[in-house]
Amino acid sequence: MSVVLVFCLAFALVYFIVRWYRIFLCGVRLPGPWALPPFGNVQFIATLKPEKLFRTVHQYRERFGASFRLWLGPQLWVFLHTPQETRDALNDATLERADTFRLLNVFIGNGLLISEGKHWELHRKALGPSFHPNILNGFTKTIIQHVDILLGRFEKLNEKPVEVTDYLFSCLFDTIIDTSMGKNLQTQEDSNSNYSHAFHRIGELLYERMVNPLLAPDFIYNKTKRSKDLYNYVAIVHNLMDTVIKERQEYLQQEDNLNELSIKKPRCLLDTLLTATIEGKPLSLKEIRDEVNTFILAGVDTTMAAMSFILYSLGKYPQEQQKLFEEIQIAREESQDLFPKSSDLNKLEYLDMFIKECLRFYTIVPMTGRQTTKPTKIGGRSYPKGVSLWINMYGLSHDSRLFEKPFQFRPLRFVRSEYQRLEKFSYIPYSGGSHVCIGRKYSLQIMKIMCVRLLQQYEVVLRDPEEELILMSQMTLKSKNGINLKFIKRIR
Repeated sequence: MSVVLVFCLAFALVYFIVRWYRIFLCGVRLPGPWALPPFGNVQFIATLKPEKLFRTVHQYRERFGASFRLWLGPQLWVFLHTPQETRDALNDATLERADTFRLLNVFIGNGLLISEGKHWELHRKALGPSFHPNILNGFTKTIIQHVDILLGRFEKLNEKPVEVTDYLFSCLFDTIIDTSMGKNLQTQEDSNSNYSHAFHRIGELLYERMVNPLLAPDFIYNKTKRSKDLYNYVAIVHNLMDTVIKERQEYLQQEDNLNELSIKKPRCLLDTLLTATIEGKPLSLKEIRDEVNTFILAGVDTTMAAMSFILYSLGKYPQEQQKLFEEIQIAREESQDLFPKSSDLNKLEYLDMFIKECLRFYTIVPMTGRQTTKPTKIGGRSYPKGVSLWINMYGLSHDSRLFEKPFQFRPLRFVRSEYQRLEKFSYIPYSGGSHVCIGRKYSLQIMKIMCVRLLQQYEVVLRDPEEELILMSQMTLKSKNGINLKFIKRIR
């Protein structure tokens, strides 16, 4: 028995050394900060606050001027540097989501954000019809209704300064659930909503675990109070989604034209999921819930972050705000009935450039990760199996070799002639390659409608024009002290 045990231990040791040795050789050939064996940089990374972690990664990029590495124990993290490396990583079919993203499965299961291979391909194809322009155009009236509720809340502030992110969160939470699931939760009218609070806390707790290697092992995390809180919040949201899905399912079953609906005109994301079949079988309740939770988690968090910085930029650059207001006024005079319709939004070219520059300057998802599953080449460099590759989208968007004066806010850099000259994969606010965000047009539609309705009625002013934002990376880019604004009623 002892001989067998010794043999097994020896075999395991040899396997570990052989596998880790390849990773070690890869790591030592890359520049990076000093690391302490066998812990690497884990103690350093685990103690950094979100705002300092964000700055440190950017400083390393500037310091090393090339792809660099961090060690988390024996795990190698490589932060890619160039658009070419980014292109290769996003188009490499052998790469999977970084292991860190697997921690999201407690909430979104095997949803589109973290699924891979055939499962991802089939579900992506099934969801595609939900984002057809004709379907998105049908959401305009609903989006306007929720935005107008938000503007009514601003009016009640009587031009007093406010931290705006909670207001945006509840508006977008209602908007996205209503348009994607056909259910109006009315959380904007209920400041104590358990659902919006639970959803908000889930994002915070998941990110906290994702960036702290010491919390990664389940046997450690499951003994913490954080774990208990997370599972309680997840249960609240899962129960809500199960209820909404079943209600919508019953509603569709009462429709006489269910077969025609499933083939020709699904009205929202949930309708598509409820009527879709994959390899001849309908999706299970869990599969539907996973995709809905994925869509809402990604959609609410990213769109809220983007709109926060868009509103901040409106206040920060009043001349840009005036240009947008004038463009909107001209479009309004040329339009009839409901405003803005999709045809109206297409005319607002400066608004489009302004939002593009906001998404560059404040890179909403600063980084995303991939994991090597077999030896591969990225940007001409060979990587063994088991390496985490991080795509630094913030770094690309602020690289002076790719963007002239990258720390200046200049919407005109996205005028069509300039935009077309940008190097491919240097500007990817919605990721790129086959995994480009499926809801990007939907998100832009919401943001543009919100900007138009807001600027028609209000001038956006910073609470403190001298305040400098302290940026930090969580699930998305955030401002440590929030976004503090005043909304001044326009005189008509």
